[in-house]
Amino acid sequence: MSGRTPRGDRLAFYVTSHGFGHLNRAVAVINKVPAKVPVVIRSHPDLFPHWQERLTREAELSAHVSDSGAINPPGDSTATDGPATLDAAARVYAEAIARLDDDARWLAEHEVAAILCDAPALPLLAAQRAAIPGACLVNFTWADIYEPYAREAGGEALELVAALRRAYRSATTVFRCEPALAMSWLPRQVNVGIVANPARDRRRELRKLLGLGTREKLVYFYVGRYGQDGLDWERLERCGDRGVHFVGYHGAPVGPLRNLHVIPAHDWRGSDLIFATDALVAKAGYGTVSEAMAYGRPMIYPPRRGFSEFRALDRSLRAWGGGIPVSSRDFSAFRLEDALDRAFAAGPLQPPYPTDGADRVARELAGQVGIASRAGVRRGGASSA
Repeated sequence: MSGRTPRGDRLAFYVTSHGFGHLNRAVAVINKVPAKVPVVIRSHPDLFPHWQERLTREAELSAHVSDSGAINPPGDSTATDGPATLDAAARVYAEAIARLDDDARWLAEHEVAAILCDAPALPLLAAQRAAIPGACLVNFTWADIYEPYAREAGGEALELVAALRRAYRSATTVFRCEPALAMSWLPRQVNVGIVANPARDRRRELRKLLGLGTREKLVYFYVGRYGQDGLDWERLERCGDRGVHFVGYHGAPVGPLRNLHVIPAHDWRGSDLIFATDALVAKAGYGTVSEAMAYGRPMIYPPRRGFSEFRALDRSLRAWGGGIPVSSRDFSAFRLEDALDRAFAAGPLQPPYPTDGADRVARELAGQVGIASRAGVRRGGASSA
């Protein structure tokens, strides 16, 4: 990162409000930063309760929005609405660029030594104006996501993508976490491998909580923050006849299913839940993919339409050997029997990338405020509850 001497002793994290993947990845790093380093998290206030569920250290929460992510059509979390996404991105970009001087002044007034963005671009320009290091933690940038839609729209949409690329290029360090898009246009990349939250071994505890024995198969289940219309929930329930149970944070919209168990997120972190199951049925986002890979759990997933990140995730899942793709039609009908059999028959799976990415990023950031982080950064990995 930059050799400039920081003027403050705080780290500021700017995190997008699109889904929970960026939050989960950023919190993996934040929880590894030594407790003596003050941390402020800047994100949409709607995410504050979710930060509070996942943080294991003190951190200040500050309302700040400088990107808009991607827009899903109502009832379909596997697709992206291109025109709506570009409209929102242009509006939020204009608002953020207009207050850039104010954001730079905020960094100085709050004695911030360095920032990390996952994955907004505009705070990097504020850091540049404040003469402090500005890093980003990405497996894609919003410029990569918006570019296909911008090519169709032309004009101002292409200008928006170009402006975002210029902002990302101002990063003093780009922590590239795998699986990732190529991002060959983006300089100063440092590959840190997988950034995943540590998991505790709570397998016995979970089965006891759900009233399950050792013969039943238990599957982590997540169809997206916004759900999907038209799913065949009756067929999913019939999987219980084969001894297959599902567990997640959201119930079925049709009412309780005898083999779909809902548990509170504040008691069960995603990494703990994934570690405690035999396989995943989930939308392929960075958080679920990285933790499935880190903890060797096979993953059944549908395609995602119009979201460039999916290509990288899908390619890595297939190459790893634990990824089991199913068609949109089969996923909507929950025709998952063959895929589940393949998942349960999978042999031991090893992570395809190094899994200490959160430690590596935290050490680098702690160094920006003069902390000897080798001793101070807590190590991750699975441990007994």
